[in-house]
Amino acid sequence: MNTLIYEAPIAARPGRDLIRQNSVPAQIWRRMVADAAPRASGAIFGWCPTSANMTVEPRVIVVQFFDGYAQRRPAGLNTREQEWSLEFTDIRIPVAKAILAFLEARNGVDVFNWTPPRLDRTLDVICPTWGSSYGQRLVDFSLTMNVSATFHQVYS
Repeated sequence: MNTLIYEAPIAARPGRDLIRQNSVPAQIWRRMVADAAPRASGAIFGWCPTSANMTVEPRVIVVQFFDGYAQRRPAGLNTREQEWSLEFTDIRIPVAKAILAFLEARNGVDVFNWTPPRLDRTLDVICPTWGSSYGQRLVDFSLTMNVSATFHQVYS
């Protein structure tokens, strides 16, 4: 797995010291670049769902004190994992079979890339659950299927 991480150049600023490689701005910038680059195995889920619903439940550590006060803090570095519920409604059978074959090949274990609709950030996700059902019969008498899947964002 080749991940390209850009190293911030050391540059002199007039009247100031050189920017150190481990300075706070350089660390933040490197983290942003690393977050933007997908880290999955190279498999890309390229089908556009009919509907997509996102749920986020931040992981928080809560310390409850005896007098009713509580203290909260984030639990770790990546505390906002996204969960997406996808629906593919009334899609033709060959497309549905391709989607199901893709998900079955990953078997809920292998990470793949997916770009949510109307967003420009690629996520590393797994699909632990998916299902299918029969859809409508179209005007040309071809059959359709409905496919549902749940994607969980993961951090590598």
